[in-house]
Amino acid sequence: MMMRSWPTAAVILLLLFLGFLPGACGKKAPPKPPFTKELPKVKDLRAVVEASGVRLTWTIEKADRDVAGFNVYRSTPRSEVSDCPGCTRDFQLITSIKVKTGESRFQMVDSYIEGKGRFYYQVVPFDNRDRAGPESNEAKVLVE
Repeated sequence: MMMRSWPTAAVILLLLFLGFLPGACGKKAPPKPPFTKELPKVKDLRAVVEASGVRLTWTIEKADRDVAGFNVYRSTPRSEVSDCPGCTRDFQLITSIKVKTGESRFQMVDSYIEGKGRFYYQVVPFDNRDRAGPESNEAKVLVE
């Protein structure tokens, strides 16, 4: 009985095809998140105690149509004695405000302060998809 051999070109093509199979699994690189534009940072959050509560004022670097609003956070009160620079603070969301497109100056009054002590505030912008931007600086007030 005579065995038939494969042509050399067919063997080479078969080996090349088999060599590419492990590299064709579909995974080319780790997944990357989609490109997202970062929201502008609040650059000068200020807090002042008034008769009606604590007035917060801030601006953003430039008017940005992607900013839909801000989440405003307040820390739990601390006495002046226990106030330590660099310590972590427990912030709680006190309100979310919506803004008009194109604005760059903002303000609000926190009239629901309970207790006395030093309070810290932070403001975080968010977009239409509720994605948060960078945290603002901390503004502090002493309520007596």
